[in-house]
Amino acid sequence: MQETRRARLEAVIQEELSYVVPREIKDPRVPTVTFTSVQVTPDGSSATVFVSILGGAHGGHDGAPPLSDEGAKQRMKDCIEGLTSASGFLRRHLARVLTTRHVPNLIFREDRGFENALRVNELLRKIETKED
Repeated sequence: MQETRRARLEAVIQEELSYVVPREIKDPRVPTVTFTSVQVTPDGSSATVFVSILGGAHGGHDGAPPLSDEGAKQRMKDCIEGLTSASGFLRRHLARVLTTRHVPNLIFREDRGFENALRVNELLRKIETKED
């Protein structure tokens, strides 16, 4: 598959999942999520979708107390399981939208990029205060 075609396919998959998941997936394991990126294999047989929970896996933004690290890991694991169980429905939806012969299998993975950036920022702040 050509690079530009694959990039367009990734963008369409990300856009459609961002549209359909909050509206159609009623699984209680799936909170409000953000699909940060999609990577389609060169042959187009599978797509890895990177997921981040809106507000972070620790929670606490909706008035509920923040979760511990174990609770956050379990929340993300449950979210990935919920999305994986809905992957058949999501593939069927993508089949109606995409103009490809084969719809790629969807593989959901946790995106820790934002959490890692926050951690690095926190460590840099600690180093700066120690120097002062």
